[in-house]
Amino acid sequence: MEHIEIVKRAIEFKNPDYLPMELVDVPKIYNAYGTLNPDKVRFIPGTEDFDSAWVTYHWTFIEEKNLGNGEILRKDEWNVWQKIPFDKNSTYIIIENPLADKNNLSDYKFPSPEIADKFFERISKIIKENYSDRFICGYIDPGAFLIAYNIFGYQTFFIKLVEDINFILDVISYIFEYHCSLIPKWKKAGAHMVNIIDEIAGNKGLFFNPQIWQKYFRPFYEKLFRKIHQENMYTGLLFDGDIRIILDDLLNMEIDVFQFVQPNVVGIKTIKEKIKGKRCIKCSVDMMSTLAHGTPEDIKREAEELVKNLNSPSGGFICNVLRWYRPTYPEKNVIASVETFNKYRKNEKKRF
Repeated sequence: MEHIEIVKRAIEFKNPDYLPMELVDVPKIYNAYGTLNPDKVRFIPGTEDFDSAWVTYHWTFIEEKNLGNGEILRKDEWNVWQKIPFDKNSTYIIIENPLADKNNLSDYKFPSPEIADKFFERISKIIKENYSDRFICGYIDPGAFLIAYNIFGYQTFFIKLVEDINFILDVISYIFEYHCSLIPKWKKAGAHMVNIIDEIAGNKGLFFNPQIWQKYFRPFYEKLFRKIHQENMYTGLLFDGDIRIILDDLLNMEIDVFQFVQPNVVGIKTIKEKIKGKRCIKCSVDMMSTLAHGTPEDIKREAEELVKNLNSPSGGFICNVLRWYRPTYPEKNVIASVETFNKYRKNEKKRF
């Protein structure tokens, strides 16, 4: 149980003995948005003794078609059609938005939460048989906004946000109810934490006025985080993009762990000033810039910067290691991140 305890102590600032590591590429679990066979996943060298498993519920597919050219069409429980392209530089492409040209929900059917039961039954068995000694972070990805963008299409979503916000709220409300219903399933499956991945911002700020977030959308997240805490699990949030303008607001919510996979967008300095010492921070080398386009030396430098600026002897930092898939990051860059983070872990002499 050492791994579980180390992560808990980091989250609660209770002096963990070493830097905990969360791994995405967990054998038998990671499926890259349903595009990778998890039984073929292998550990990144140096990560075998990881502490926390990144385990995700994405979708349940209700229909699938093989196009015969290496591409697959599939429809999720939200009636959104996706394509897995032959080109592995894209994970998936949304090709049909069921509410793109609709003004009401008269002929749209929301899914029942029971549709996800097979996923949780399968993942529960995998966790019990292979990772019962590891901290399990259950992810909901895509979050409610990402699902809504898929249902409406980005352009329609934002037009409706201005012209008919109640329509948007009806859809968002149902998605959050659906996600709330997944929380007990995560608990039963063995999760210690539930982390939401969503998108309300781009690299230049929020997609909408912060007052809209505060008035209409924050209450949905408050209810979801409260539900997670009621099930005695930790809460986590990963908002893509530049969310600096609402960081203070987020700090007033029931969020135990703030996660950043694009720390350079918000800024490591800002993360340090706003969050360090107040909440636990989970972070990877920037997946869109440094990890994708930097050199191994750049990776090592940024990984060191993350640890030195965001960690403390009392805890409050968890490192993420990403290899990803479709596209896969340069192997030498991934290894550089592992080697640097491992300098602060139990198999090495150097500590905080």
